[in-house]
Amino acid sequence: MSLPVGKNSFFLFGPRQTGKTTLVKKSVKNFEIFEINLLHNETFLKYKTNPSLFRKEVIFFMTDKKTGIVFIDEIQKLPELLDEIHDLIEKYSRRISFILTGSSARKLKRVSTNLLGGRAWSFSLFPFTHQEIGKCFSLSHVLQYGSLPPLLGLSKSDIVRTLNAYTGTYLKEEITDEALVRNLGAFSRFLDLAADNSGEIISYSTLAREIGLASKTIKEYYQILEDTLIAFHLEPYLKSTRKRMVMHPKYYLFDMGIINSICGRLTSTLKSKTYIYGKLFEHFIILEVNRLIKYLEKPWRIYFWRTSHGAEVDLIIELPEKKLCGIEIKSAEYVSHKDVKGLKQFLSDYPHAKGICVCNAQNPYEEESISFLPWRYFFEKGCEIINT
Repeated sequence: MSLPVGKNSFFLFGPRQTGKTTLVKKSVKNFEIFEINLLHNETFLKYKTNPSLFRKEVIFFMTDKKTGIVFIDEIQKLPELLDEIHDLIEKYSRRISFILTGSSARKLKRVSTNLLGGRAWSFSLFPFTHQEIGKCFSLSHVLQYGSLPPLLGLSKSDIVRTLNAYTGTYLKEEITDEALVRNLGAFSRFLDLAADNSGEIISYSTLAREIGLASKTIKEYYQILEDTLIAFHLEPYLKSTRKRMVMHPKYYLFDMGIINSICGRLTSTLKSKTYIYGKLFEHFIILEVNRLIKYLEKPWRIYFWRTSHGAEVDLIIELPEKKLCGIEIKSAEYVSHKDVKGLKQFLSDYPHAKGICVCNAQNPYEEESISFLPWRYFFEKGCEIINT
């Protein structure tokens, strides 16, 4: 991923440990920058008590400079600085640009309505895609341990320790630090269920009964996961937007290793041709699609599709001009048209849509106008295939 350093101010959002700071520092190594890390307690307290000091320091930094770059790490910890940043962008026009990273958008949304009004672009950073890992990529390894950058090169025992520390400490600290919930015990129980139900259609009332909370609270907890970039959701695809809004969504946690850590599956052997393997493979494909759409800045929207009779398609991609692509995901090496009844039903309802089954086949083939594609081939040729 390349960043527009020096071209424009921008936000870079992503969960912790996805490499935001590393990427920014690599991108600015040839520039003189003014850097602030709000994870440092002394730095945070200094600007918290006196936000105007930040403005004075930036003005001094810009003395005798034609252009300048200011990098603020974890901006969500002090959203009050956005008012100062807004004013500084106006003052210096094109001479100054700000790089603002964050692992949560919740405080920015709730505390400050000033997201710089289009003056800053917005980008997202995720765990590594299979393309970024390259020759070292192992599907079984990623399905079990995920692809957070700090895990590369670690032994399996250290990977397990790192993931358990992430889920057992960081996630709870992040929630506590932002004072997002009053009952951390209830939230921890919710997180266990959210991981176990990742990729499933969610009924807020059913989960509420299992945890002993109000369904409104469960919905708020899922919003916390989205705002802290731990999860994203898919809505069901329907012709009617109104109907889409009242049906239950699916939520996907951002990394398979995180899911397996919360579910206690890190030390068990992941076997192919099992339900868990198939579920994680589906999860992997959907996460990769979401990441690549964001990285390539495609104007595509993604959904899932399900009828009242239970026919389902894992992923629907809606392109401009309402072009549709239905994607069924199967972990098997050979899949026939008989195994994708939901996709066939979708194509019957939307005859102009394209039908694809992403699987573990060795070579691509076609049956009854449905393309059966090896998952690597799908990602290599995906944009071309979907657009045709």
